Amino acid sequence: MELQTAHAMEMMPVINLFNEWHASSTSKKIKAVIEANAREGRYKSSYAAYGYTKADDETHTPIIDPEAAEVIRRIFKLRSQGVTPRHIADQLNADSIPIPSDYFYQKQGKVNPKFTRHLWCQTTIRTILNNPIYLGNMAMNRTTTISYKNHKTVKKEQSDWIVTENNHEPIISQELWDRVREVEQSVSRGKRSKDGTLKPLSGLLYCCDCGFKMKSAGQNRKNRQSERYRKIFFNCDSYASFGKCACTSHYITQKEIEAIVLADIRSMASFVIADEDTARTAFLFKKEQQTSRQSKADVKRLNDSSHRLAELDSLMQSVYEDKVMGKIPEHLCVNFLQKYEAEQQELRMIVDELEERLSAEKQDMEDVEEFIRRLKKYIDIQELTRELCLELIEYVTVDEYSADRPRVINIYYKFLDKPLKDKKSLYSDENS
Repeated sequence: MELQTAHAMEMMPVINLFNEWHASSTSKKIKAVIEANAREGRYKSSYAAYGYTKADDETHTPIIDPEAAEVIRRIFKLRSQGVTPRHIADQLNADSIPIPSDYFYQKQGKVNPKFTRHLWCQTTIRTILNNPIYLGNMAMNRTTTISYKNHKTVKKEQSDWIVTENNHEPIISQELWDRVREVEQSVSRGKRSKDGTLKPLSGLLYCCDCGFKMKSAGQNRKNRQSERYRKIFFNCDSYASFGKCACTSHYITQKEIEAIVLADIRSMASFVIADEDTARTAFLFKKEQQTSRQSKADVKRLNDSSHRLAELDSLMQSVYEDKVMGKIPEHLCVNFLQKYEAEQQELRMIVDELEERLSAEKQDMEDVEEFIRRLKKYIDIQELTRELCLELIEYVTVDEYSADRPRVINIYYKFLDKPLKDKKSLYSDENS
């Protein structure tokens, strides 16, 4: 008995090693099967995404659930208008719309067995807003586990997802999806007032001196009938928080700044309507000034460089043939080839740079066309709206307040001006 026990103990490391190998091998096989199903467009999720049901076909194609799809469209539409995920959740809760898990079990006539508050939250809203399934694209393999020993779920980089495009009927349009992505990347997060309204320029105003955002506030005043009203204004956040040691007053009323921005937008819209070609040229010139591009000169230089590269190929071939035929000595052939090759390398670098620059210029044209398309939507605009600001404006800078001189207000538009990388300050290291 003791001999058998001793023998078993001696074999234990080998048995453990085999078990480790078996567990690792099984894990790899399971992952390979999951990946293969994802590449074939098989919808293997336990539950269909909210807004869809699973078909009974081989791939379990997502089918639109009309009732839930309306909620999905509402969520995307509200976000495209600048409403935050938190306030979208508040609206859905106020309208007593069941959360996805409650809705799933209600359709089956069951009570939701999960422990939940039965309330929408911003995490759920963000999950929906970032799911490409609503575009008709099946994105699988978005998560994985750390290892076959550690089953903790971790998110994969988006580049590692397995995406099957146009896999099923979309709930939202590509335009709406792109609009939401644009709002997500905007410098404005916006802050609602106590009555729940979101000011059109909230989060888009910056102090042009210290570079930090303008903060909104209100002050009470008495009118001629002795009735009190609240006057909304903006001021530099540095000045409001730390006083004159940080910055100076940049006080401006909401009514005043909105009137200035609205007048500028209406002026640009009128310019486009009066002479669209001239406006297009002016907008394009504005973008070219920012990048110091010279399109015509670049095109000529690219053509000349490409032509010279073709000549060098021909010359190098000719030199080699002359060497083979004995027309020129070997040392001259080597010198010529080295000279031509060095010139070739330099020209290729120039051609690559010019092609990249001209590609950027093509993008400039597309940006200007998109700006004009959006501007035309607001030709008859009578008041500034949140949706308009998020669609057209990148940010606005306001200079120091002075009662005895005109204010300098700079409006930076989307597609025409460079966007801010840092959402908190104009003058971060990234933007300097």
